[in-house]
This record gives sequence, C-alpha cells and structure tokens, in this order.
Amino acid sequence: MQPNNLTALDFEDIKSSIRSYLRTRTEFSDYDFEGSGLSYLIDVLAYNTYYSSFMANMSMNEVFLNSATLRDNVVNIAKLLNYTPRSIISAKAYFHLTLQTEQVAGAWPNNATLNKGPWATGSNYTWNLLDPQTVSVNQTTGIATWRCLKLTEGNVITYSYVVNTFAKQRYVIPTSDADIETLKVTVRPNESSTTSDIYNKVENITSILPTDRIYFISETEDKKYELVFGDGTIGRQLVDGEVITLEYLVTSGSSANDVSQFTLIGRGSDSNGTLYNSNDFAWTLAEKSRFGATAESIESIKFNAPRYYAAQYRAVTAADYEAIVKQIYSNTKTVVAYGGDQISPPVYGKVYIAIKTLTGSNLNDTTKKNLSNQLRAYAMASIEPVIIDADSIYVYPKVFVFYDPACSSRSVSEISSDVQSSINDWAVASNINNFGGSFSLSKFQKAISLSNRCISDISSQITLIKYIRPFAAQTNTYCITTGSPIYDSAPGNNDPNCSKEPVIKSGIFRTAALPTVDQQFEDDGKGKLITYYNSGNRKVITNASAGTVNYETGEICFGPVNIIGAGGNNLEIIPGSGVDTDNDGVVDSGVVDDSLTAIDNLGDLQIPVQIIPENASTISNPTPGTVIEVVTPVVTIVPVGTTPPPNIPLNSLTPGDFNVVPTTIDIADIANTGDFTTISCF
Repeated sequence: MQPNNLTALDFEDIKSSIRSYLRTRTEFSDYDFEGSGLSYLIDVLAYNTYYSSFMANMSMNEVFLNSATLRDNVVNIAKLLNYTPRSIISAKAYFHLTLQTEQVAGAWPNNATLNKGPWATGSNYTWNLLDPQTVSVNQTTGIATWRCLKLTEGNVITYSYVVNTFAKQRYVIPTSDADIETLKVTVRPNESSTTSDIYNKVENITSILPTDRIYFISETEDKKYELVFGDGTIGRQLVDGEVITLEYLVTSGSSANDVSQFTLIGRGSDSNGTLYNSNDFAWTLAEKSRFGATAESIESIKFNAPRYYAAQYRAVTAADYEAIVKQIYSNTKTVVAYGGDQISPPVYGKVYIAIKTLTGSNLNDTTKKNLSNQLRAYAMASIEPVIIDADSIYVYPKVFVFYDPACSSRSVSEISSDVQSSINDWAVASNINNFGGSFSLSKFQKAISLSNRCISDISSQITLIKYIRPFAAQTNTYCITTGSPIYDSAPGNNDPNCSKEPVIKSGIFRTAALPTVDQQFEDDGKGKLITYYNSGNRKVITNASAGTVNYETGEICFGPVNIIGAGGNNLEIIPGSGVDTDNDGVVDSGVVDDSLTAIDNLGDLQIPVQIIPENASTISNPTPGTVIEVVTPVVTIVPVGTTPPPNIPLNSLTPGDFNVVPTTIDIADIANTGDFTTISCF
C-alpha cells in the first residue's frame, strides 16, 4: 500500500499515515504501535518527514518575491528586477547664515566660502556640510548670505581599496548604517597620487561608453552595499594598482529627526584669504531636522521592485511616473500621476504629478523645476511632466459616544482610550490621508462602536475644511471645491426677501479696499458669497456679491478680491497711511498715522473655509491630486440618557479654529507632518 495523502504536513497526520501503512503489513499485524518500541521509530520517521517537508516548503517560498521572508532573499530577487533598496537616510536640517566680511585695502572680498566638514552639533549628533558652499559678497555692505544651507547628520567615513585584478575582489561598503545618498567614489592612479577622477552611479547601461567613469551599486548581505565597476565595454575598467576611495556618512537615521537646538562649529574663508570661525556667523534655523529614515523595509521592497521594473526607465503610464518619482525624490510620502485629459477643462500633452511630502511642506519652485527636468528624461515623445502640490480637503468629525453606566467594569477613561485606539486602527485599515482615499462615516462609526462593549450609541457631526491661499498684492478670484454637494439650509426657498442660514463660512482676512478691517465671507444660501465684519452685535455687509457658490457641484469661488493679509494685527506697519478711527471700513480723510495696511509676504497666509456637506456618509476626492485628511476627532463620552446633540448649528461654524492647520490622523513613519502651507527648504 502506498501513502495516499501527500498533502498532510502536520506531524500527527504524518505519524498516523505511517502507522496505517505498517498495519497493512502481515509482519506487524500483532504489534501494539502505541506501547511498543516501534512507536519511537515511527516518531523519528515522522519528525524527519515533517522537517524535510517544512524545509522544502520554506525553501520554495524564499524563491519568490511575494512569499520570501528573509531580507537577503528578498534583496537578491529584487536585484534580478534591477531594483536597489533604499539605504538608511540621514536627517537633514536647513539654516540661513550671514557673514559680515572684512575689508582688505578698503575693498570687500568678491565671495565667501563655507568649508566642507562638520558644521554643527545638536542632541549629541554631528551635522555636516558635504560640499563647500561659495556665495558672492554684497559689495555695498560686505555681507555674504547663505539661504537654505543643508547640514546632514552623521560621521564622515573614508574607506579605500587597492585594485588587484588577479584576486577575486569585491568592493563592499563595510557598514550597514551608510547613507548611500551621500556616497562619493573617486579613483586615483596609485597610492602616491594626489589627483583623482570622480565616478558616478548609473542604473541604465543604454548610453554608457567604454570610457565612462561609472559604477553600479546593489545591496548585498546584512544590509551592506557592493559596488561594481565597468568591464571596458560598459564603462571604464579599473587597472591594477589604482586606489578606490569611498566617502560616505554613517548615520543614525530617524533617531536624529526633530532636532531644533544646534551649536555652530564650522569655519569659512573669503576670496581675500581671511579666515572666519563659527562665532563670526549669524544664523537662524530654517528647518529643524527631518527626513531621517531607516533602511527600506521588506514590505516596501516587495511593493516597489515590480513597479520599478515595469517602468523600465521610461514613463508611459501613470504608474510609471509614480514609481520613478519615488525613486528620484526621497521626500515623497505618497504620489499620484494623472493625464491632463482627466481635469476640466482638459489639457493634452501634459501629465500632472502631485506629491505629498514626508515633511508636510509644499515643494519650492526650484525643486519642482528640477524634478520636472529629471522626469523629462523618462517621458515618452513630447509629454511634459508638471509637478504640482497635493491639495487637501479636511474632514472634521465631532463624535459623541453614549455608554451604558450599568456596564461598570469600564471607566470613562478606559472607554476613551479604547475609542482612540480603534480610530487609529481604522485609519490604518482604511489607508486614509492618501491619494485615492475616501471617508466612510458608517465604517468610521462602526470601528468606534466595536471598540468597547459598554458603548450603546454614537452620533457624529461632519464638516469640511478647505484653504484659500491668496497671492500678494494681486486681484484674483479663488476657487475651491468639495467634489460633492453642499448642504442647502432651506431647499426650495429662493424668495429674495427670505434669508437662509449660511453653510459656508471663512476665517478672517483683510483686503486692499478695507485694509484695517477684519472681514469674513459666508454664503447667502442662494448661490452668492457676502463679505462682512462684526461691529458689536451688528453684522456689517461690505460686499453683497463677493463670489458664487454651486451647491450641487460643491464649487466655491471667492472674488475678484485683493487680499493683503490675515486678520488681526498681522500686517506690516506703513508710516504715514490713513486710519479708520470709527471702524466703519472707510479710511478717514485728514487723519494720518502709522497703521496696519500692507503685508510683504503672503507665503504663509491661508484662509480656512468651513463647509457643511449635504451627505456626510461618504466624502470622496474632488480631483485626482487631492488627499482626504481626517482631522483628529473631538470625542465626547456621555452616559445614555444624555440629550443627544443637535445637528450642526448652521450659525455656529468656527473656521477660526483652523487658522493653524489641524492635526490629522497620520499613519506615516514620520509622525511630525510639519506645516503644509510653508514653502520649505526641502
């Protein structure tokens, strides 16, 4: 009798199968398999079979990318797809520096240079300037200015190899904590030579000449990286006796994030030969340290390697652009690409790439231009890649949880803790704060209801928050959209003599027409926006036709308007300008004084707009480049029998609560999302 169940891998099943087989043999017809010594032999056979089956199964799993569990195996499979996993990444901080140079023979120097090397210390970390930085000196003041000077955390390590083609030689970076982004490779003709050639990393061999000084890099065992140089056909081949020098940073990765206290230790010089130490520099911190990260995880390698391989160094589909952007711009948290034909009105011949950064900041113009130029090398035909900032629509839930007081095993604090944990679990499962996401109120409330058995009922109130970001000293019309209908406070009531309660309200701002008055706008319920200011208990309307509202599509257009700043005293003092002494919105004639009338820079200005949606059950993205962000909810826990809260009072919208960008439920590795309104140094 042959075994008839070859799929049984459990030890007891294997043992039972062997016992059943032996019982069919006449030689063992009288044996007691449970009590005799033969049972030990059966155990040994079963163990051997079990372990052999397990090893065969695990070995086969490790051959495939999806089922492999060991990092070295995953990396080796990814290497066949020409994918190099990301190494550990150093944290980076940005500084603004100024230096008052010294005159020599009555003349200011032409330029000033910051020396390469350690430039700051902070929180027991060393922060380095990886390359010398030279700027021109102002010939009127003698001041040299460095803006957005990047310092990188880590210790600079130099390691060398002497080429020996007669030996089987591998060029491995001997530490697993090396930031490969900082790697510099040079080759000298011999050990006594003082000149060297720079070698550049490449990934695509299609345009490499036999004389090009290049190297390839890939991850090898234990998270270390190995370099491979040309063979004389693809890139220049190394010669015996040449010296390879590897310079890189050994870094602490994400541990060095969020450092904001620094001490300068760097040095510099100017074109006249004058030397300067750290005490000669005035500096401000532009960006606290961010961007540090651990090496790419196994799950990330499994996800990215096939997609990067599918792109094949060219961008044809939207997924190709997304994969390439993640590879060339490490500040990418999430990215979406879509054709111009998907927007209204359509724009043909362009592909739009919206990037949500790890730092939470919008990309500056220089970074956008550089990324566009890099992507143009991958783009097919005449397609133009356009980098845009991710737009956000904020969902603001107020949650009222009713619990049964008879359920005495849990305190209110325990219920609150369970609710918060459940909300976080829901965030992970629903992949919120990402492109293509949506907010489902029913799933959100179900997650809360299942968090604790003492919860009897849940009531939620949902509003949406959008931001208008005005341009300085320009008259513009600003349009935002929710992508879904807006609540109508009195359907069918279009009588011009009857008023509706507003369902849209903005934060305060100031305009060029009324530079000293804090104004807001709201809707009139009939398709128009009105601007007003409060004078005591009286609402003074300053413009009864300040914009339009389409309640069916969710589009809100404010303007034309010239916004000069935020409300309050956030404006720049301009001497000799008029004053509105009676606060009627009109500058009084003949009264001249210092007043707040203008602002130089609106880069950080944003006007929050709070909106009540018609249907709060599902909130979807209005555009492909929009991210739905869920504001950390306000949770109120009350016993059953408490009067349930009414629906959102239409006259109690409080957009001023969102003058500062709200904290959102964030499931990213870097919890500090920064301020998305700031055009940062990153």
